[in-house]
Amino acid sequence: MSDILSQEEIDALMSTIEDIGEQDDIDGPSDPMQTIDIDAGRALKVSPNRRVALYDFRRPDRVSKEQIRSLRNLHDKFARNFSSDLSGFLRTITDISLLSVDQMTYGEFLMSLPDPTSFNIISMIPLQGNAVLEINPSLVFPIIDKLLGGQGSPLFTTREMTSLEKYIVDNVINIVLKDLEDAWKQIVPNIRFKKEVSENSPHIVQVVSQTEVVVLITFEVRFGEASGMINICIPALVLEPILSKINSQDWMMGTSHGRIGENSLQMLSLVSDIKVTLFVEVGQLQAQLGKIIDLEEGDLIVLPKKSDRPLSVYINNKLKYYGEAGIYGSKKAVKLTYILTEDDYTELS
Repeated sequence: MSDILSQEEIDALMSTIEDIGEQDDIDGPSDPMQTIDIDAGRALKVSPNRRVALYDFRRPDRVSKEQIRSLRNLHDKFARNFSSDLSGFLRTITDISLLSVDQMTYGEFLMSLPDPTSFNIISMIPLQGNAVLEINPSLVFPIIDKLLGGQGSPLFTTREMTSLEKYIVDNVINIVLKDLEDAWKQIVPNIRFKKEVSENSPHIVQVVSQTEVVVLITFEVRFGEASGMINICIPALVLEPILSKINSQDWMMGTSHGRIGENSLQMLSLVSDIKVTLFVEVGQLQAQLGKIIDLEEGDLIVLPKKSDRPLSVYINNKLKYYGEAGIYGSKKAVKLTYILTEDDYTELS
Protein backbone atom coordinates (compact mmCIF):
# COMPACT_ATOMS: atom_id res chain seq x y z
CA MET A 1 0.00 0.00 0.00
CA SER A 2 1.27 3.53 -0.74
CA ASP A 3 2.30 5.79 2.21
CA ILE A 4 0.66 8.80 0.54
CA LEU A 5 -3.07 9.39 1.00
CA SER A 6 -5.13 10.09 -2.05
CA GLN A 7 -7.40 13.13 -2.22
CA GLU A 8 -10.45 10.87 -1.81
CA GLU A 9 -9.00 9.39 1.38
CA ILE A 10 -8.25 12.86 2.76
CA ASP A 11 -11.80 14.05 2.01
CA ALA A 12 -13.24 10.94 3.64
CA LEU A 13 -11.07 11.45 6.73
CA MET A 14 -12.10 15.09 7.15
CA SER A 15 -15.80 14.38 6.68
CA THR A 16 -15.64 11.52 9.21
CA ILE A 17 -14.00 13.78 11.81
CA GLU A 18 -16.65 16.45 11.27
CA ASP A 19 -19.45 13.86 11.62
CA ILE A 20 -17.98 12.53 14.88
CA GLY A 21 -17.59 16.06 16.25
CA GLU A 22 -21.25 16.84 15.49
CA GLN A 23 -22.40 13.55 17.04
CA ASP A 24 -20.31 14.19 20.20
CA ASP A 25 -21.96 17.59 20.59
CA ILE A 26 -25.37 15.84 20.64
CA ASP A 27 -24.76 12.56 22.45
CA GLY A 28 -21.36 13.10 24.06
CA PRO A 29 -18.41 10.79 23.41
CA SER A 30 -19.28 7.10 23.70
CA ASP A 31 -15.69 5.97 24.31
CA PRO A 32 -12.76 7.73 25.96
CA MET A 33 -10.76 7.02 22.80
CA GLN A 34 -12.44 6.70 19.38
CA THR A 35 -10.86 5.05 16.38
CA ILE A 36 -11.60 6.09 12.82
CA ASP A 37 -10.86 3.39 10.24
CA ILE A 38 -9.56 4.71 6.96
CA ASP A 39 -8.69 1.32 5.58
CA ALA A 40 -7.27 -1.93 6.82
CA GLY A 41 -3.76 -0.55 7.14
CA ARG A 42 -4.40 2.85 8.73
CA ALA A 43 -6.24 4.22 11.75
CA LEU A 44 -6.52 7.67 13.34
CA LYS A 45 -7.22 7.94 17.07
CA VAL A 46 -8.99 11.03 18.37
CA SER A 47 -9.18 11.82 22.10
CA PRO A 48 -12.22 13.98 22.93
CA ASN A 49 -10.70 14.94 26.32
CA ARG A 50 -7.66 16.62 24.83
CA ARG A 51 -7.77 20.41 24.65
CA VAL A 52 -6.92 21.91 21.30
CA ALA A 53 -5.22 25.31 21.24
CA LEU A 54 -5.23 27.47 18.13
CA TYR A 55 -1.77 28.18 16.77
CA ASP A 56 -0.90 30.43 13.83
CA PHE A 57 2.33 29.16 12.26
CA ARG A 58 2.63 32.41 10.31
CA ARG A 59 2.78 34.44 13.54
CA PRO A 60 4.28 32.44 16.40
CA ASP A 61 4.39 34.04 19.85
CA ARG A 62 7.97 35.04 20.55
CA VAL A 63 7.19 37.00 23.72
CA SER A 64 5.24 35.39 26.56
CA LYS A 65 2.12 36.84 28.15
CA GLU A 66 4.05 37.61 31.33
CA GLN A 67 6.66 39.54 29.33
CA ILE A 68 3.92 41.43 27.47
CA ARG A 69 2.41 42.34 30.84
CA SER A 70 5.81 43.56 32.05
CA LEU A 71 6.25 45.67 28.91
CA ARG A 72 2.81 47.16 29.50
CA ASN A 73 3.76 48.17 33.05
CA LEU A 74 7.05 49.60 31.80
CA HIS A 75 5.38 51.77 29.16
CA ASP A 76 2.61 52.84 31.52
CA LYS A 77 5.37 54.59 33.44
CA PHE A 78 6.77 56.01 30.19
CA ALA A 79 3.32 57.39 29.28
CA ARG A 80 3.08 59.25 32.59
CA ASN A 81 6.57 60.73 32.25
CA PHE A 82 6.08 61.69 28.62
CA SER A 83 2.70 63.28 29.38
CA SER A 84 4.35 65.52 31.99
CA ASP A 85 7.30 66.48 29.77
CA LEU A 86 5.17 67.09 26.67
CA SER A 87 2.79 69.26 28.70
CA GLY A 88 5.71 71.45 29.73
CA PHE A 89 7.08 71.55 26.18
CA LEU A 90 3.77 72.50 24.54
CA ARG A 91 2.63 74.69 27.47
CA THR A 92 -0.73 72.94 27.53
CA ILE A 93 -2.35 70.03 29.33
CA THR A 94 -1.55 66.78 27.53
CA ASP A 95 -3.13 63.39 28.17
CA ILE A 96 -1.21 60.29 27.03
CA SER A 97 -2.61 56.79 27.52
CA LEU A 98 -1.22 53.37 26.65
CA LEU A 99 -3.73 51.65 24.36
CA SER A 100 -2.18 48.25 23.64
CA VAL A 101 0.92 46.05 23.63
CA ASP A 102 0.54 43.37 20.96
CA GLN A 103 2.53 40.89 18.87
CA MET A 104 2.18 40.89 15.10
CA THR A 105 4.26 40.63 11.97
CA TYR A 106 6.18 43.61 10.67
CA GLY A 107 4.11 43.50 7.48
CA GLU A 108 0.89 43.87 9.47
CA PHE A 109 2.37 46.82 11.31
CA LEU A 110 3.27 48.58 8.04
CA MET A 111 -0.22 48.02 6.65
CA SER A 112 -1.74 49.76 9.68
CA LEU A 113 0.22 53.00 9.14
CA PRO A 114 -0.85 56.06 7.13
CA ASP A 115 1.33 57.20 4.25
CA PRO A 116 2.91 59.74 4.58
CA THR A 117 3.71 59.80 8.29
CA SER A 118 6.59 60.54 10.64
CA PHE A 119 8.51 57.26 10.42
CA ASN A 120 11.70 57.18 12.50
CA ILE A 121 14.28 54.40 12.78
CA ILE A 122 15.56 54.11 16.35
CA SER A 123 18.59 52.24 17.68
CA MET A 124 18.54 50.78 21.21
CA ILE A 125 22.23 50.75 22.09
CA PRO A 126 23.75 48.29 23.14
CA LEU A 127 21.01 45.99 21.74
CA GLN A 128 21.46 44.82 18.16
CA GLY A 129 19.00 45.91 15.49
CA ASN A 130 16.60 48.83 15.17
CA ALA A 131 13.13 49.76 16.37
CA VAL A 132 10.56 52.14 14.87
CA LEU A 133 8.97 55.26 16.34
CA GLU A 134 5.96 56.41 14.31
CA ILE A 135 3.95 59.57 14.99
CA ASN A 136 0.67 59.91 13.10
CA PRO A 137 0.09 63.05 10.95
CA SER A 138 -3.08 63.71 12.97
CA LEU A 139 -0.75 64.44 15.90
CA VAL A 140 2.33 65.83 14.13
CA PHE A 141 0.71 68.83 12.45
CA PRO A 142 -1.25 70.07 15.53
CA ILE A 143 2.02 69.91 17.51
CA ILE A 144 3.79 71.95 14.83
CA ASP A 145 0.90 74.44 14.77
CA LYS A 146 1.03 74.78 18.56
CA LEU A 147 4.80 75.32 18.65
CA LEU A 148 4.58 77.95 15.89
CA GLY A 149 2.10 80.02 17.89
CA GLY A 150 -1.20 78.51 16.77
CA GLN A 151 -3.94 76.87 18.81
CA GLY A 152 -2.86 73.33 17.97
CA SER A 153 -6.11 72.68 16.14
CA PRO A 154 -6.56 69.41 14.20
CA LEU A 155 -5.26 69.70 10.64
CA PHE A 156 -6.66 67.27 8.09
CA THR A 157 -3.86 66.93 5.56
CA THR A 158 -1.91 64.09 3.96
CA ARG A 159 1.08 66.05 2.71
CA GLU A 160 4.68 65.31 3.62
CA MET A 161 6.50 67.39 6.20
CA THR A 162 8.90 70.10 5.12
CA SER A 163 12.48 70.28 6.36
CA LEU A 164 11.55 72.95 8.90
CA GLU A 165 8.62 70.88 10.19
CA LYS A 166 10.87 67.83 10.53
CA TYR A 167 13.29 69.92 12.58
CA ILE A 168 10.46 70.99 14.91
CA VAL A 169 9.20 67.41 15.31
CA ASP A 170 12.75 66.28 16.16
CA ASN A 171 12.42 68.19 19.44
CA VAL A 172 9.39 66.06 20.34
CA ILE A 173 11.21 62.89 19.27
CA ASN A 174 14.12 63.79 21.56
CA ILE A 175 11.69 64.03 24.49
CA VAL A 176 10.24 60.61 23.60
CA LEU A 177 13.70 59.03 23.44
CA LYS A 178 14.79 60.59 26.74
CA ASP A 179 11.71 59.28 28.56
CA LEU A 180 12.11 55.86 26.92
CA GLU A 181 15.68 55.73 28.22
CA ASP A 182 14.52 56.57 31.73
CA ALA A 183 11.90 53.81 31.63
CA TRP A 184 14.10 51.12 30.03
CA LYS A 185 17.08 51.73 32.30
CA GLN A 186 15.33 49.56 34.86
CA ILE A 187 15.95 46.62 32.51
CA VAL A 188 19.13 47.71 30.69
CA PRO A 189 20.95 50.28 32.89
CA ASN A 190 23.24 51.55 30.11
CA ILE A 191 20.64 51.66 27.32
CA ARG A 192 20.61 54.63 24.96
CA PHE A 193 17.92 55.45 22.38
CA LYS A 194 19.14 57.23 19.28
CA LYS A 195 17.33 58.34 16.14
CA GLU A 196 19.12 57.03 13.06
CA VAL A 197 16.97 58.25 10.16
CA SER A 198 13.54 59.79 9.53
CA GLU A 199 11.33 59.17 6.51
CA ASN A 200 7.91 60.34 5.35
CA SER A 201 6.95 56.91 4.00
CA PRO A 202 6.99 53.72 6.11
CA HIS A 203 7.79 51.59 3.05
CA ILE A 204 11.12 53.18 2.14
CA VAL A 205 13.20 51.62 4.92
CA GLN A 206 13.11 47.87 5.62
CA VAL A 207 13.83 47.34 9.31
CA VAL A 208 13.15 43.57 9.33
CA SER A 209 11.46 41.11 6.99
CA GLN A 210 7.71 41.36 6.48
CA THR A 211 7.12 38.06 8.31
CA GLU A 212 9.28 38.87 11.35
CA VAL A 213 7.42 39.08 14.67
CA VAL A 214 7.41 42.48 16.36
CA VAL A 215 6.01 43.95 19.57
CA LEU A 216 3.81 46.96 18.83
CA ILE A 217 3.21 49.49 21.63
CA THR A 218 0.50 52.04 20.84
CA PHE A 219 -0.22 55.31 22.68
CA GLU A 220 -2.97 57.86 22.22
CA VAL A 221 -2.01 61.51 22.73
CA ARG A 222 -4.62 64.24 23.35
CA PHE A 223 -4.25 67.97 23.87
CA GLY A 224 -6.94 70.54 23.22
CA GLU A 225 -9.07 69.31 20.33
CA ALA A 226 -6.23 67.36 18.71
CA SER A 227 -5.53 63.66 19.14
CA GLY A 228 -3.36 61.08 17.44
CA MET A 229 -1.35 57.90 17.83
CA ILE A 230 2.28 57.19 18.59
CA ASN A 231 3.52 53.68 17.77
CA ILE A 232 6.71 52.05 19.01
CA CYS A 233 7.56 48.88 17.08
CA ILE A 234 10.33 46.66 18.48
CA PRO A 235 11.32 43.47 16.62
CA ALA A 236 11.37 40.32 18.75
CA LEU A 237 14.94 39.72 17.53
CA VAL A 238 16.03 42.91 19.30
CA LEU A 239 14.34 41.86 22.56
CA GLU A 240 15.58 38.25 22.63
CA PRO A 241 18.83 38.94 24.58
CA ILE A 242 16.90 40.66 27.41
CA LEU A 243 13.64 38.66 27.50
CA SER A 244 14.69 37.01 30.76
CA LYS A 245 15.17 40.44 32.35
CA ILE A 246 11.81 41.65 31.05
CA ASN A 247 10.17 38.69 32.77
CA SER A 248 11.77 39.57 36.11
CA GLN A 249 9.59 41.10 38.80
CA ASP A 250 12.44 42.83 40.68
CA TRP A 251 12.56 45.93 38.52
CA MET A 252 8.76 46.17 38.52
CA MET A 253 8.76 46.35 42.33
CA GLY A 254 11.43 49.02 42.20
CA THR A 255 9.26 51.06 39.86
CA SER A 256 6.38 51.27 42.31
CA HIS A 257 8.68 52.41 45.13
CA GLY A 258 10.28 55.18 43.09
CA ARG A 259 7.23 56.47 41.32
CA ILE A 260 6.32 59.21 43.80
CA GLY A 261 9.79 60.75 43.81
CA GLU A 262 10.01 60.71 40.02
CA ASN A 263 6.65 62.42 39.64
CA SER A 264 7.70 65.04 42.18
CA LEU A 265 10.76 65.87 40.09
CA GLN A 266 8.62 66.20 36.98
CA MET A 267 6.17 68.49 38.75
CA LEU A 268 9.07 70.56 40.06
CA SER A 269 10.41 71.02 36.53
CA LEU A 270 6.99 72.30 35.41
CA VAL A 271 6.68 74.92 38.17
CA SER A 272 10.36 75.95 38.29
CA ASP A 273 9.73 78.99 36.02
CA ILE A 274 6.89 80.40 38.14
CA LYS A 275 7.80 83.73 39.77
CA VAL A 276 7.27 84.14 43.54
CA THR A 277 7.84 87.06 45.90
CA LEU A 278 10.95 86.95 48.13
CA PHE A 279 11.74 89.65 50.68
CA VAL A 280 14.02 90.06 53.68
CA GLU A 281 12.76 91.63 56.87
CA VAL A 282 15.42 93.85 58.43
CA GLY A 283 13.20 94.83 61.33
CA GLN A 284 9.76 96.07 62.41
CA LEU A 285 8.78 99.34 64.04
CA GLN A 286 5.50 100.93 65.05
CA ALA A 287 5.25 104.72 64.81
CA GLN A 288 2.59 107.38 64.79
CA LEU A 289 1.30 108.42 61.38
CA GLY A 290 2.23 112.04 62.03
CA LYS A 291 5.87 111.16 62.64
CA ILE A 292 5.96 109.07 59.47
CA ILE A 293 4.56 112.00 57.46
CA ASP A 294 7.25 114.29 58.92
CA LEU A 295 10.12 112.01 57.84
CA GLU A 296 12.67 113.69 55.58
CA GLU A 297 15.71 112.58 53.63
CA GLY A 298 18.59 111.89 55.99
CA ASP A 299 16.45 111.05 59.03
CA LEU A 300 17.58 108.00 60.99
CA ILE A 301 15.14 105.23 61.99
CA VAL A 302 16.35 103.06 64.84
CA LEU A 303 15.01 99.47 64.69
CA PRO A 304 14.58 97.31 67.80
CA LYS A 305 16.42 94.35 66.28
CA LYS A 306 20.13 94.07 67.12
CA SER A 307 22.61 93.98 64.25
CA ASP A 308 23.92 90.52 65.17
CA ARG A 309 20.47 88.93 65.08
CA PRO A 310 19.51 86.79 62.02
CA LEU A 311 17.32 88.32 59.34
CA SER A 312 13.99 86.74 58.38
CA VAL A 313 13.60 85.69 54.71
CA TYR A 314 10.02 85.29 53.44
CA ILE A 315 8.74 83.43 50.37
CA ASN A 316 5.21 84.55 49.36
CA ASN A 317 4.75 86.08 52.83
CA LYS A 318 5.76 82.84 54.60
CA LEU A 319 8.89 82.68 56.75
CA LYS A 320 11.21 80.07 55.18
CA TYR A 321 14.84 80.99 56.03
CA TYR A 322 17.10 82.93 58.40
CA GLY A 323 20.14 84.76 57.10
CA GLU A 324 22.95 87.26 57.67
CA ALA A 325 23.27 90.65 56.02
CA GLY A 326 26.36 91.26 53.90
CA ILE A 327 27.77 92.52 50.61
CA TYR A 328 28.29 90.55 47.38
CA GLY A 329 30.40 92.51 44.95
CA SER A 330 28.85 95.97 44.82
CA LYS A 331 25.42 94.84 45.98
CA LYS A 332 23.88 94.22 49.37
CA ALA A 333 23.05 90.55 49.98
CA VAL A 334 21.74 88.06 52.50
CA LYS A 335 23.51 84.79 53.22
CA LEU A 336 21.10 82.00 54.15
CA THR A 337 22.17 80.35 57.39
CA TYR A 338 19.16 78.25 58.37
CA ILE A 339 16.21 76.55 56.62
CA LEU A 340 13.07 76.22 58.70
CA THR A 341 11.57 72.73 59.13
CA GLU A 342 8.09 71.56 60.11
CA ASP A 343 9.24 71.27 63.73
CA ASP A 344 10.32 74.92 63.67
CA TYR A 345 6.89 75.99 62.43
CA THR A 346 5.30 74.05 65.30
CA GLU A 347 7.46 75.86 67.85
CA LEU A 348 6.78 79.26 66.28
CA SER A 349 3.03 78.69 66.41
